[in-house]
Amino acid sequence: MDTDNKLLKGISLEAQEKAAKILAEAQNRVDEIIVQSSHKIEKELAKEDKEFENLLVVENLKVKSAKKAAERKVQLEALQKQYDFLYTSVKEEIYKLLDGKEASTYLEKWMLEAVLGLGLDEAKIAFSASYPITEEMLKKVEKTAKKEYNLTLKLQLDTRRLVVPGVVATSLDGKVSFNNQVDVRMRRFDRDIKIAIQEGICPQE
Repeated sequence: MDTDNKLLKGISLEAQEKAAKILAEAQNRVDEIIVQSSHKIEKELAKEDKEFENLLVVENLKVKSAKKAAERKVQLEALQKQYDFLYTSVKEEIYKLLDGKEASTYLEKWMLEAVLGLGLDEAKIAFSASYPITEEMLKKVEKTAKKEYNLTLKLQLDTRRLVVPGVVATSLDGKVSFNNQVDVRMRRFDRDIKIAIQEGICPQE
């Protein structure tokens, strides 16, 4: 009987020891899993933080870009308004000059510019019916060319009539011409007008 009890106690003790060992191993495994999981979570959080940081940088760049684009749009609109106003004002002043007492003086100047631009000694001059060129004006231009440029010009009136005020000098064979009408003159000064406006609104530092 005592022998049986000792055997049972031995078996029970061994079982307890194995159970304790199994529990200890299980606890160690749980601890390892917890540590590994913690490291994994930390890495994932760090990755998410980095991604969020990068996202913030991208979004900030987008905001700055959008702000800059909006400011540029407002600036361009202001430039265009200034340009339209100045362009219209200059054009109105030109028409006032043509409607004034000194109209012939300006037309003669434009005529000389056109002939010089054409680069020929002989030319015919077209003009608008609203602002006519006379034979007397042709003679004055010929005289000025001789005096100031030592050029002997032979000018004649063209049978054509222009819609836009100004003059057009054309070779006698009609193959080449130099346009000095109001709208064309304005386009020649277009770049200068824009530069003047930009320097006025955005002065150089």
